[in-house]
Amino acid sequence: MTVKDIAALIEEFAPLGYQESYDNAGLIVGSPTTKVNRILLCVDVTPEVLDEALTKEVNLIIAHHPLIFSGIKRLTGANS
Repeated sequence: MTVKDIAALIEEFAPLGYQESYDNAGLIVGSPTTKVNRILLCVDVTPEVLDEALTKEVNLIIAHHPLIFSGIKRLTGANS
């Protein structure tokens, strides 16, 4: 399963159209084509969450609050 597949499942339950105008929802960092091996869920991405993800060899973090909230919006390698 890829990041894109998991994002599609989440968006079935919580469509991006429901976000507030100030929200920064969706894939923030990474590539949608990355194969997902382990997922970590959290409220906020903190240094401790990143340490846990590294220790547990997690390659997808799903956070309630966006890592980047204002200014730059995404780091996905895509131009759009």
